[in-house]
Amino acid sequence: MGPGPAPDAAPEPGGAVEAPAPAGQEPSASPGVERDGEVLRLSGRLTSMTAGEVWRPALKEAHGARRIDLSGLEMLDTSGAALVIAAARAAGEDVPVEGASRPVAAVLERSRAADRPPAAPPAGRRLGVISALGAWGVGRADAAREATTFMGEASATFVNAARRPRDLRIADVLRHLDEVGTRAFGLVILLGVLIGVILAFQSAIPMRQYGADIFVPRLVGISLLRELGPLLAAVILAGRTGSAFAAELGTMTVNEEVSALRIMGIDPMVLLVLPRLIAATLAMPVLALLMDLAGLVGMSVVMMATGFPLQLVINQVHAGVALGDLLGGLGKAAVFGLVIAGIGCRAGLAAGSGPRAVGDAATSAVVGGIVALVVLDGIFAVLFYRLGW
Repeated sequence: MGPGPAPDAAPEPGGAVEAPAPAGQEPSASPGVERDGEVLRLSGRLTSMTAGEVWRPALKEAHGARRIDLSGLEMLDTSGAALVIAAARAAGEDVPVEGASRPVAAVLERSRAADRPPAAPPAGRRLGVISALGAWGVGRADAAREATTFMGEASATFVNAARRPRDLRIADVLRHLDEVGTRAFGLVILLGVLIGVILAFQSAIPMRQYGADIFVPRLVGISLLRELGPLLAAVILAGRTGSAFAAELGTMTVNEEVSALRIMGIDPMVLLVLPRLIAATLAMPVLALLMDLAGLVGMSVVMMATGFPLQLVINQVHAGVALGDLLGGLGKAAVFGLVIAGIGCRAGLAAGSGPRAVGDAATSAVVGGIVALVVLDGIFAVLFYRLGW
């Protein structure tokens, strides 16, 4: 009984297919390569086990052929299809490959599709000015929406922690207080003394022209307590602690540790963000006060070096600075600490993937923190002016 019709379904990729042999004829075990004038005929079983035997002869005979006949092929897999494709290329780009049965043609077509080079992506069209501006606006709107979402989650976490204090891990708060506050004391004292010295020298030069250099302690005291002390301490916090928060949480995000916490039912806002926010808010007024005291010490050293007694300097500071100036500066410092820690934590949790994600998160935390400081300081300046402080 003769073979049945060729199957309509294409074979699985990489699988060998067998074409029906003529009636009363056993299939040949080894492939055949025959050149008949301008026709190259391939026959037999052309598979990964046999294609190597005829590879070179087939490519040699393919040169100058006008047609490739596959009517004699009984079996073909992807290795044999690679030989047919290579022979067609050796013969010429326009040489037709004919006579293949339906299963053999299916394997050959799949191999040709896999052998084609990937299509080049279409060249991106440059956006116009209006389109680029719109894309920038949409990006800024998305960033503002994400920041608002983070602020809402942080506020809800604060409220829930106040209602359920057991959710807050005091050990984590104390550890972050040590990182944010205690370990920054040396740097804050050094910069505070230097700022006090610089302010005293720079203020004494113009004040001396009018014989008012005795009022330098008042000027430096007001500048430090109301403005420079909290602002400089906040800049130190943004560069030292905000970037550390972003890098730490960014590493956890890249390593999918934050996702693992969510899967286990642990809120990252409670475990990771809330202790950092509380620690920065509590430590920042202390750092600002330390910056104020160190600056006053540096200013006093300069005034004493120029001939003013220490008691006179103390009296001038006491007469020029009120308690409201100190409290206003410390209040600003607490807000600065909360904002800087929030920006650092948000940058870390929003980190992407890849080796640059952590660095980008730290950079975003520092830049965003400093910009937020300037904006907030301007808002406080207007507010204090309206309130008459």
